[in-house]
Amino acid sequence: MIQKIINLSGLIKNHFLRKFYSWKLAKYVDDGAGKILLYTFSVPIVIKKKKNSKFILDGNLRIVSSLYGVSPIRILLEENSIFHLKGDFTIGNGVCLSLSKGATLSIGGKFAESDSGITADSTIMVYKNITIGRDFVCAWGVFISDSNWHRIEHQYHQKDVVIGDHVWIANNTNILKGSLIGDNCIVASNSKVINSVFLPHCMIAGIPAKVVKTDINWFRDI
Repeated sequence: MIQKIINLSGLIKNHFLRKFYSWKLAKYVDDGAGKILLYTFSVPIVIKKKKNSKFILDGNLRIVSSLYGVSPIRILLEENSIFHLKGDFTIGNGVCLSLSKGATLSIGGKFAESDSGITADSTIMVYKNITIGRDFVCAWGVFISDSNWHRIEHQYHQKDVVIGDHVWIANNTNILKGSLIGDNCIVASNSKVINSVFLPHCMIAGIPAKVVKTDINWFRDI
């Protein structure tokens, strides 16, 4: 009985702490009915917003710890950039969302699956525009960017990235400039996708990535 009382007390305390810290983080949100919801107290959260940047939450942004990780989550918005979350979405420890001046990152959030999000230790760097659809599932060690971040002679360093609805990105994968990944695709572990278009329902794998299987359907829950 004593143990049950202690556990209940801890739950009540954590409930009010979550509400308090979510309230403190609300100052960063510019528009939308969504909130930043904490499901861990062990992961630091760094949010930096420059002049005229927009943090729009039309869904809840859930903060979690994957496998008890404690690496900080960083959301960095330069001048005139826009981060628009259109549905509930989960990010874990070590995730970094970085938007350059005037850049836009749009994420669809949860729709039909039980959750949508980025597990841990992954980075999205946006120079101009990255669009990610609904029911996006992203593992750890993933890098997504629309720019080379350096110039190569006779080449333009940026090209938009579009990831469709219900796409699963496996661990240690790079999704680079000019990538267009259709709905219901899977990108296998350790793949590199760059400047390529992939139709819906494909299994994509390799360096550089190519289609290894078609007519794919997948589900988040086992």
